[in-house]
Amino acid sequence: MIEQNEIEKIIPHRPPFLWIDRVEELEPGIRCVAWLSVNAENPVFAGHFPGRPILPGVLIIEAVAQTAAVMMGSATPAETVGSALLAAVNRFKFFKPVAPGTILRIETTKLTQAGTMACIEGTVSAQGERVASGELSVVSGR
Repeated sequence: MIEQNEIEKIIPHRPPFLWIDRVEELEPGIRCVAWLSVNAENPVFAGHFPGRPILPGVLIIEAVAQTAAVMMGSATPAETVGSALLAAVNRFKFFKPVAPGTILRIETTKLTQAGTMACIEGTVSAQGERVASGELSVVSGR
């Protein structure tokens, strides 16, 4: 189990824009499973949407991208880690809205890699049901 303080050693994200709480499974450079407890106190819910709060899809994609960054960053020696940047969002679909209080399981798997560009498959689920899935392209840099 990798807790938030260790995640922050792998990726540059910090609260309030750190969208994963812990990593449960990690195969560096290959696969990662992270968790996010969707906090009802997050200010995003004041405006999205009043009376029926829903976690924005772009933040679900960001959680997948951060999980992918942990997966890829953990395969690189700490002294050479740069930032992994989101290059493309491909075929992402949303199946259920995510309300405050939901606990998300975020799984990423590297599909292909060519040089510094990698294609990542991401699946997000809550209570065993798929919430969202798709592919991301990330590029590693310094």
